[in-house]
Amino acid sequence: MGMNVGGKKGGASSEINVTPLIDIVLVLLIIFMVLTPSMLKHMTANVPKKNTDPTPPDPSMAPIVLEYTKERVISINTESVAFEGLASKIAERLKFDKLKVVFFKIEDDANYGEVVKLMDTVRGAGAKTLGIVTKEP
Repeated sequence: MGMNVGGKKGGASSEINVTPLIDIVLVLLIIFMVLTPSMLKHMTANVPKKNTDPTPPDPSMAPIVLEYTKERVISINTESVAFEGLASKIAERLKFDKLKVVFFKIEDDANYGEVVKLMDTVRGAGAKTLGIVTKEP
């Protein structure tokens, strides 16, 4: 390796010496290559565990389906209910339901305004999610 200490006239050289720069970059590269795997070991991921509980779901926790016909008949899971007692029945059923979901199965010819009133009543009784059951074509 040759080194230039000056020109013929003995003056200082104006060229940049890159050898120390390359040495520093290589040392930093080696340091990061060694440290990166050790830093990644500390990152953890919480993966949900598979449910191995063999007990079947509670049959009393069947979804709540409110049916409404064009003849203004209201029923909850095939049990007829008057409009005045609807809120108390829904509140009673939702008391033990964690998701608080009520599904509506409404005939096509039913009055839209009355259906919206039913939905408001059910929402006021404690339902958080309202679903609509549709017919398959």
